[in-house]
Amino acid sequence: MVSFGRGVGVSDDHRDAHARDLLPFPWGAALGALDAGGRTRPMLRIAARALSAGLVDHVALRMAAIDELVRAAVTGGATQLVILGAGLDARPWRMAELTPTQIFEVDHPATQSYKRARIGDKPALSRSHVFVPVDFERDDLGERLDALGFDPALPTHWLWEAVTMYLGPEAIELTLQEIGERSAAGSRLSLTYMRPEFLALGHVSRVLAARAFSLLGEPLVGAMATDVLGARLGAAGYELTSDTDSADWARRHGVSPRVPTVFRAERLATAERRG
Repeated sequence: MVSFGRGVGVSDDHRDAHARDLLPFPWGAALGALDAGGRTRPMLRIAARALSAGLVDHVALRMAAIDELVRAAVTGGATQLVILGAGLDARPWRMAELTPTQIFEVDHPATQSYKRARIGDKPALSRSHVFVPVDFERDDLGERLDALGFDPALPTHWLWEAVTMYLGPEAIELTLQEIGERSAAGSRLSLTYMRPEFLALGHVSRVLAARAFSLLGEPLVGAMATDVLGARLGAAGYELTSDTDSADWARRHGVSPRVPTVFRAERLATAERRG
């Protein structure tokens, strides 16, 4: 559903045109129909946005906001991009700004096997692109990265999109520790997280919200306040520099959002590695 939402987008300027190649039937076919819609495409997009109850807007705006952060990191000197829990992220194939970077795409072996079959021999736009298969329950992330050419001495942008809310505190802290240990001064980290206001919703709203977010990944198991996130980042040597939600992303990109409050519980934080 994440990739489908990116593929629909909120406009032609804010969508992932590669999503249809990565998605199975019927989702890929639906995006193909949208692409072939011609003059009816705006109406088809409006219908998809409405039927998704805010999901399309949320993931498309999140994508646009993160794209902007990635561009800024590369412009600022980052030469490595590590995408944690990449899923069907198509940035290596759609962002020309990544040409000077080495990309390390980290995910479960089964997910990567599917993605590699879908992407075929289409080359990434980056200087190099490496799939890093990691079973997070058994494998050491740092060791896998090191074995495949990651250089901790180089400035890196770490991207951790739509994952932390599906992890417990121990897994989050361990991953942040591994990131911190392999980050040169000036490296940046962009991650999304869910604040605990979600947990304060009424029972019915909380159940509906949990079902909505379960469409984006595994069942929700965690949330954290911004100050807790800041403390965890600090323990890993990072300093929180920005914290935004979908309303901020919409204003930034000149879009009128159709994003229910429940999706605004997910926020985008950026942090920088201290020297």
